[in-house]
Amino acid sequence: MDPYWPHHAPAKSHFHFPVLPAGAGSHISLAGIQPDAGMKIIQDIIASATKSLWIEMYLFDNDHVAQMLLRQKAAHPGLDLRLLHHQPILPLSLDPTGKQRFPAWAIPNRAIRTDGQPVSVHHAKFILVDADVPGKAKAYIMTANFTAQALGGNHAGYANREYIICDTDPHDIALLKAIFLADQAGHPLPMIPATSNLIVSDINALSLLPLLLRTAKHSLAIQIEYLNDPPGEGALNLKQIVLHSARSGVAVQLMLPPLSPQPMGAPAADNNQTYRILAPEVAVNVTPHYFMHAKMIIVDRQLAFVGSQNLSHQSLHYSREVGIMISNPHVVSSLLATFNADWKYAQAYAAKIHHQ
Repeated sequence: MDPYWPHHAPAKSHFHFPVLPAGAGSHISLAGIQPDAGMKIIQDIIASATKSLWIEMYLFDNDHVAQMLLRQKAAHPGLDLRLLHHQPILPLSLDPTGKQRFPAWAIPNRAIRTDGQPVSVHHAKFILVDADVPGKAKAYIMTANFTAQALGGNHAGYANREYIICDTDPHDIALLKAIFLADQAGHPLPMIPATSNLIVSDINALSLLPLLLRTAKHSLAIQIEYLNDPPGEGALNLKQIVLHSARSGVAVQLMLPPLSPQPMGAPAADNNQTYRILAPEVAVNVTPHYFMHAKMIIVDRQLAFVGSQNLSHQSLHYSREVGIMISNPHVVSSLLATFNADWKYAQAYAAKIHHQ
């Protein structure tokens, strides 16, 4: 563990009021938007690694990606290749005998929460490339899993909206490396400095993402797979925060996946209660062009969040998740342009269905 990151969780106090980080700037770029980026973006990321390639991934069933990893390891025998996987269901190329005997570099994710309990879901999706090589180290913080639907589309014709962010900030890379090592060993996460733009469950996500939603003064654009809360009207009820923003004059636009149930084989998500509570006071659209697997928030067209976190207490507190706050105007502008295009398509599609 890098001693730069203390090996304990931050102390909790009733008198501590979190402050939003400023957002990552010049060190951030938008590496890819799915499904347009397709499999090539992952191929390029893997091919760029010559010294080390560390991957923390939730779902991994795409054999093309598995073969890319095997080829890169063969081309660079000294490559420090490590994969933390959520569950032992990996592509055939990594398990040719069907007996869950994976390469030595494919390791179960042993992440635990700050209270010492296992996380409920190892849901983070990030990649570290040549993390210890000055001037070459990169981190990729993603909403996408290593699945066909996430990386361009599957054989059934379904594709996800996903975002892949590239981060070259040395402090972010050092912290992500420390998170990876902690999850590999089953140790508590390192403390996250208050100025860090990384949003990590179960460290600071539960305090900072609700705060991000509350800071909106003019507009709030959200693409999310799930917006769910436990029963009750608590201070961190995320649906109530969004509803309050709309009632306060904030122009809230919320894009969700199609509501369940859907025809057999068609992807859907259980946001039915959320839709009933928020619409029509909040502009909610559930007819996107692509399945809305993205987790993206844009506040007042200036500050954005992209990461693995859904807007749920499960995701913000009980799972392992990684995201980042972004202030880079070019990245925020590109994210907003994609959101607006998706919204325009969804509105037109919804109107078409309504008139049929």
